[in-house]
Amino acid sequence: MSPLIEAISGTGARVEASVPLHAHTTWRVGGPADYMAWVDSAGVLAEVLTVLHGRGVGSMVLGNGSNVLVSDRGYRGVVLRLSGELADLSVDGERVIAGGGAGLRAAVEAAAKAGLTGLEFAFGIPGTVGGAVMTNAGAFSSSVSECLLSVRTLAAGESRTRERFEAGYREALVPNGEVVVATVFALARDSAAGVRARMAERASARRASQPGGATAGSVFKNPEGDHAGRLIDLCGLKGRREGGARISEVHANFIVNDGSASASDIRTLMLLAAEEVFQRFGVRLEPEVSLVGFEGLETEWWD
Repeated sequence: MSPLIEAISGTGARVEASVPLHAHTTWRVGGPADYMAWVDSAGVLAEVLTVLHGRGVGSMVLGNGSNVLVSDRGYRGVVLRLSGELADLSVDGERVIAGGGAGLRAAVEAAAKAGLTGLEFAFGIPGTVGGAVMTNAGAFSSSVSECLLSVRTLAAGESRTRERFEAGYREALVPNGEVVVATVFALARDSAAGVRARMAERASARRASQPGGATAGSVFKNPEGDHAGRLIDLCGLKGRREGGARISEVHANFIVNDGSASASDIRTLMLLAAEEVFQRFGVRLEPEVSLVGFEGLETEWWD
């Protein structure tokens, strides 16, 4: 057993070495992480972060893997997965209390069951609550920041609570490097039937406008006053292929893994779409997905 695995295991976390990340991302691509650690409480997480900080080992939290492109080389460090009490959900009056590792869909379902409105827009977003906070996830002209009351985070063992947020479009609501431990959403009373009806409307709209299969959601942020998908479509790129990846014919801001794509295939299509849009419209598209493990490769042209 390596000293690092021994140290992480000593905190109470479960840890494995050389874990293939393609099995943990919705794009189904990505090389191995050096280590993956499952932490089930804030106390264990604090100890793990202290261990990693003391050894100078990098880490990242991976939720449902729905908004990330991991390179074919993988990730050099420790991937953290939040479970146990860090994925708990509860309802207290008009508030939904959710751990950072809780599924966003599960939070919406809990709100609906309790007859609470305000989270329906997130129904169908396939991420975790922590991931939603780190991207200010949104849809249908609403976003997480509008109903988020407080967030508790950990960074290098230090606990912090925030109740005020700078709500930028698809921008993190807490500083990068902090791990979302718990959240509180402030909602409003409504009939469960009414909430369910709006959830069904959102689900129907998603099915009609978004492709199925292995995707990571929207690839690029929408530029101000426009839509990335519209611009990519106008460049004639729907259906364009690279290896096992293609730009969706249903929605041009989605890239689909048809089963044999590599991360490099997807990244090539991203660069193609971004360059074509810039050349034709002078608009620089900014990735909405996080790119992981690409450090040291040639500089992205949009950087």
